[in-house]
Amino acid sequence: MNENPQIKFNDDEMAKHAKCFNQLCAKNDIASFWWDTNFLIKREEKQTFPKVIKAIMDSYSDKKIIKEEGFESAKTAVNNMKAGWNLGNTFDANKSFCLFNEEKKEWEETVNLTGLETESCWHMPKTTAEMIHYVKELGFSSVRLPVTWAGHLDENNKVSPEWMARVKEVADYVLAEGMYCIINIHHDSGARGWIRACESSYLQYSDRFRAIYSQLAETFADYDDKLLLAGMNEILDENASWADPTPQASLWCDKWNQLFVDTVRASGGKNKERNLVVMGPAGKSSKLAMEQFNMPSDSVENHLIFEFHNYDPQSFCWPQNKDGSNKGETPYWDEEKNPKLLEAVFENLMAFAEKLKAPIICGEYAAWPKVISN
Repeated sequence: MNENPQIKFNDDEMAKHAKCFNQLCAKNDIASFWWDTNFLIKREEKQTFPKVIKAIMDSYSDKKIIKEEGFESAKTAVNNMKAGWNLGNTFDANKSFCLFNEEKKEWEETVNLTGLETESCWHMPKTTAEMIHYVKELGFSSVRLPVTWAGHLDENNKVSPEWMARVKEVADYVLAEGMYCIINIHHDSGARGWIRACESSYLQYSDRFRAIYSQLAETFADYDDKLLLAGMNEILDENASWADPTPQASLWCDKWNQLFVDTVRASGGKNKERNLVVMGPAGKSSKLAMEQFNMPSDSVENHLIFEFHNYDPQSFCWPQNKDGSNKGETPYWDEEKNPKLLEAVFENLMAFAEKLKAPIICGEYAAWPKVISN
């Protein structure tokens, strides 16, 4: 990646993180997806940090592609995905939020932007086939395509045809390169979303959720096993808490996941066997979160995938805090402490592998570049 000659980024340090994280993923048969906001891969310029890319790809160099008759099982798909990349801050970008009105006892949504312009409202460039081809050339085998649907629905929960067509267009870019593509419902959940891990949200919005996935499933019904659908992203409770989930939050997360699976399976076509991805509250893999999480039941065997997210250690991974408010921030990778921290994360996660009975992906991880000297 081209740099200002007066600025040195921490790409060597980022590569240490990428190597550690991806080696743990590969060791545990987990596919990884880097969350990118135009930092690892500058999309228009087609530039990257080659040391970071090499660290990622080298971690999966021993993974062999598995060929399977018929529709791929979830285990085969995760093996073949290897290293993935998120088209972040693009189709998930939005200017919407949903808050609970205590007086009315209902959720109220505010949408400040609609239409195709949402794709670039968080300052990302419009995605082109050439950008996706570059991602493939770097060695990535899969792309996670996060999508926010708020602002693209009419009063009857019908998705804007223009928006669905644009999502399909970019998914087709990915699939044309022979990569896997995962499409989800993204910032419709989370701290500002209408999908919450609580009863009031489920009762008010489950019909909307079902409608979106019915339309998604119909749009991609004839697509092969390289196209996967995923449920909601980092669902939080009614208080938007990022802490370990309460039993009630976990219960309602389970209900949303079951609704997702049931809706897609009922839609017919290749969706009857399509590999589906589900996530627990906030994308957590802590001991308590995993103890309370339950995989949804499914009408077919071996076609569900569990997803978690990880940005540990946050003092190293999060973007540079220019106002200095993050006092613990460091651009340096601690070779003594950080690998042990991540090893503990993976050991805890894999302790629940028998309970999950499903392959695993890390749908988001990253370390943003920081200036280390002038």
